[in-house]
Amino acid sequence: MAMSTLEVRPQNVALTTHGRTSISPPRFSHPHSDANRTNVASHHNQSPASFSVSGMLLTQGQQNATSLQIATRSYQTIGVELTKIKQGLTRAMQLGNAQAQSLQQGLSSSRRTIEQAIEMARFDGKKVIDNQLALKLNQADIRRFSIPGLDIHRLGDKAEQIRLDFPQGHSVMVEFDGRSDGKKVVKMLDRSLIPLGLRASLSQQGAIIFVASEKAYGQMQKQVRVTGQGHRFPAGQSNVMTLQAEPEGVAELSFELGSREGLKSSIAQVNKLLWQARQGLEQASSIKAELNGQMQALHQSSTVISVNQVEDKLKAFDSSSGDFSNVLMSLGAQANVKRHSVVALLRD
Repeated sequence: MAMSTLEVRPQNVALTTHGRTSISPPRFSHPHSDANRTNVASHHNQSPASFSVSGMLLTQGQQNATSLQIATRSYQTIGVELTKIKQGLTRAMQLGNAQAQSLQQGLSSSRRTIEQAIEMARFDGKKVIDNQLALKLNQADIRRFSIPGLDIHRLGDKAEQIRLDFPQGHSVMVEFDGRSDGKKVVKMLDRSLIPLGLRASLSQQGAIIFVASEKAYGQMQKQVRVTGQGHRFPAGQSNVMTLQAEPEGVAELSFELGSREGLKSSIAQVNKLLWQARQGLEQASSIKAELNGQMQALHQSSTVISVNQVEDKLKAFDSSSGDFSNVLMSLGAQANVKRHSVVALLRD
């Protein structure tokens, strides 16, 4: 009967006389193996990166807290200036048109201060208050705008293909079929605009509202061209369109001092902005209080273990390593049995 034998040699496993097993790393065939081992050893000797979920949350919380502080100071400045404007308009109604004209300079100065406060209310380059005085955290600056004449209710029974040319050679088509309610048209337009970094939606009044970043909105001013087929827009020629912000917020604030009705309208605009500023300030205070509670909880939960706890964990690791060493020693002893001993055992 033919018999085959198999010789098992140890793979860099050395059994020492002290009852512990040392496992040496395999040899590298690369000519720079010594340098590699040195780099690996030095890498393991370095202190581990201080990364943790709690640390990341604390950092995010600190960023939000800074944004809230900036927003709070800006809301306070805006509130003071809006109050000045309201007092001036109220005084103009009491004193008459002759005195009202002399207030124009002070009102315009307060408005410029408000616009500067909104522009300066930034953290990491992003606004924390938008033009409608709404609080914004962790959001990119966006602008909503419409193109005059691009409305689903305008000549809704007329089928027309409209081409919109945006800067940098981008263009999309708007297909009005003259039968549907326009929602399908806006949905298809929205899909076409996504690659351009734009979005489209439908307002309650039927206007098509575009959404773009603050930077893109500035680049598109007097750069958007519209070509129609003779119904909604002239046929055969592209027309440069002036974008209309929806809504503009503070930029829409105007002072009609020539009549009592104009003064009432101006006061109504100021009251609306005052209400929005008050809402934003209250929201900032509420978020700040909630954020402080969350950060305190994270500080309390991220406790450092004591020396005794470290020793207990090391003892547990040491006992586990002893079991592993015993098993490895047994396997190593079996692997080191000589060939003639195995053959003799098999014959018996």
